[in-house]
Amino acid sequence: MRALFTEAPGGWEHTRIVEKPDPEPRTGEVLVDIKAVGLNPADYFQVQGQYPGQPKAPFITGRDAAGVISAGSGTKEWPAGTPVLIIQSQLRDLAEGTLCERQRFPVSTLAPIPIGWSIEEAAAAPLAYMTAWRALTVSANCKEGSKVVVTGASGGVGTAAVQLALGLGATVIALSRSVQKRAKLSAMGAQHVFDPEDPDLKKKVPQAVGGRGVDIVVETVGGPFIRTAVNLLAPYGVVGVVGVLAGVEGPLPIPSLMFKRAKVEGVLVSDYSPEEAPDEWAKIISTLNKRSFRPIIDKVFPFEDYLAAVEHLKGSPFGKVVLTFPGR
Repeated sequence: MRALFTEAPGGWEHTRIVEKPDPEPRTGEVLVDIKAVGLNPADYFQVQGQYPGQPKAPFITGRDAAGVISAGSGTKEWPAGTPVLIIQSQLRDLAEGTLCERQRFPVSTLAPIPIGWSIEEAAAAPLAYMTAWRALTVSANCKEGSKVVVTGASGGVGTAAVQLALGLGATVIALSRSVQKRAKLSAMGAQHVFDPEDPDLKKKVPQAVGGRGVDIVVETVGGPFIRTAVNLLAPYGVVGVVGVLAGVEGPLPIPSLMFKRAKVEGVLVSDYSPEEAPDEWAKIISTLNKRSFRPIIDKVFPFEDYLAAVEHLKGSPFGKVVLTFPGR
């Protein structure tokens, strides 16, 4: 099989497509012919050696995938020929990733492709939606009537968070620097959209939701914006931190934390156990179906154009970037 393989010492200059032996599934695993892979910022950071707790090179990166089972587990539930997507959220061994033509997966990581979804949409969804779902429902308690800010709302996790919050009945305030992306977010259903660099943002957001501030901020950006995220909260509000694209450090407004009794919580999708992940995924699909939402894909690239796909990912796409394999 062909695989995007990162050799020691790591980095994109040591990453290329190579031929590797097909993996051999073990007990409780299946072999999947991968048809499409959703590219994530975490994949980029892993290759760069900047992802905390990652394995050292050599490795195959990649977390999301969809394909067809080619060698079954011996169970009636997952026979060969079954189309599946991969919920890798609970896997901590990131050395055997999805950016390859075939990979073995525990049956606990499999889920059926939702009705009506394309293979590309299925590949784009798991990591982004599971991350957004955890920020909304575990770090916080998003429900009917909640007021939710999504920073970096045009990205993969951002668009997922907007859709899920709307599906849960929340009022959504989506933040994006791009006029065009703000228009798209409004078209998705976000009730309010703002430029995060607007100097009056701290006034406009509370005014938009009745003057009290918001219950939840899904913070996908990181860096200095963490201060604003806390300042936008209502008393007892929660900031769920899911990304660091704008930097790994940021100032926290301590008086706001104290007097709002606010909570800032880091979100790791890997905290879902193998037993929890399928149940939470089913809840995600049910929530999306309430509004007929599906994953948003910005652009699809053939596997051979992985470098162009990485550059496109770095350029802040609207939604997800997906790689596909020939003959899918």
